[in-house]
Amino acid sequence: MSGLPSPAGSFSPPGLPPLRGVLSTRGVDLAAAARDFGNRVRLRPVAVLRPAVAQDVAAIVRFGRDNGLAVVPRGAACSVDGQAQASDGIVVDLSSLAGVGAPAPGFVRVEGGARWGAVLEATLPRGRVPFVVPDHLGLSVGGTLSVGGIGGTSHRYGSVADNVLELEVVTAEGDLLTCSPERRPELFDAVRGSLGRYGIITGATLALTGAKTSARVYRLAYRECAALLADQRRLVREGRFAHVEGHARHGGSSGWTFVLEAMQPFDAPHAPDDAALLDGLAHHRVQEAETVSYRDFLGRVAPLEARLRALGSWQHHPHPRCNVLLPGREAEGFVARTLAALAEEDIGPGGSVLLYPVPTARLAAPNVPKARDALSVVFGLQRTAPADRPELLDRMVRDNLLLRAAARRAGGADYAYAATHCRAPGVPELSGPTPPPR
Repeated sequence: MSGLPSPAGSFSPPGLPPLRGVLSTRGVDLAAAARDFGNRVRLRPVAVLRPAVAQDVAAIVRFGRDNGLAVVPRGAACSVDGQAQASDGIVVDLSSLAGVGAPAPGFVRVEGGARWGAVLEATLPRGRVPFVVPDHLGLSVGGTLSVGGIGGTSHRYGSVADNVLELEVVTAEGDLLTCSPERRPELFDAVRGSLGRYGIITGATLALTGAKTSARVYRLAYRECAALLADQRRLVREGRFAHVEGHARHGGSSGWTFVLEAMQPFDAPHAPDDAALLDGLAHHRVQEAETVSYRDFLGRVAPLEARLRALGSWQHHPHPRCNVLLPGREAEGFVARTLAALAEEDIGPGGSVLLYPVPTARLAAPNVPKARDALSVVFGLQRTAPADRPELLDRMVRDNLLLRAAARRAGGADYAYAATHCRAPGVPELSGPTPPPR
């Protein structure tokens, strides 16, 4: 194409369509778009679009297609390997499309850049909540749908992508289309869980269910990973709790410790029966049992984020995180072998290990990754590398690649990484996003 950004930051090559939003080439905007939460990859675009309407996104996709420019969507920029960056391309910053409509009893319409915290602020006062909510409420809805979206209620309801009724999508041709299970189902299936490969999600209609006012939260301590996983499988099978997840943390000389977090919502005064809910489980002690508001439970990651932001770690340290889906039959041995080889510094300050069990049949959206087993276990290494330890960062990155390869050999899959798992015959691909470096 002809025409380059001028020092003043204007960007007006021939054929640039009229836009209601802002197409910026300011240095500060390009630098921001060349970073993500991973703080490791830097891919500088030539321009950043802040759309005012979804039609702006469609127009810039057509422009990029006609001029050989990659066009990459960016939601909350929580990717860790440059997936939402575009070297010499155009980044579409969807944070300007963040509207949340008035909730109806069974659904709420939102724009693709809306954050989950904003969705809950709209739905909870109406006594409604999405069926699946991610742990981190700062994620965008469109970004979550593009990876699938797994949370503590996924063992009951599947991924976020399994609980969306309708999508507004900008296709690779630059068409702005509405799709659903009944209307353009091939596009609806293609864009869910495919990391932006087949279109940019600019709007979504999320299914809602009833929300309780309070949450009874149990954190149960385990000495062995095998006991934790066995109890998780039991709870998933029996359906005792609305929310089930697990954590592992390195305790220095004491090695790894394991915690099962389970939650049951309720409306006062009908509190859950602790003894009945915990009956027969193999934990060695109840680390914590507390009642909090349902809203506070859903926002439970916010205090941790605030602490890490106060230290500067959240914004500035590299986060070479790795999430895979393991087949249930292999999970115990795979997790045990992996953790045995990790020292405390291999997770890093503020880091943790996540374990989510999900019946694979619940992950119904075709392109959402899943393991080849009746049970898919999310195994996530939430690593943080100190800024002054480049050799440690390199080791973490190498280990992540080996871990992903081992998971695939075991019958598992990558999660929220390169979209190599998805196929959508007949649906054209976008010219981005840029594949993560290997």
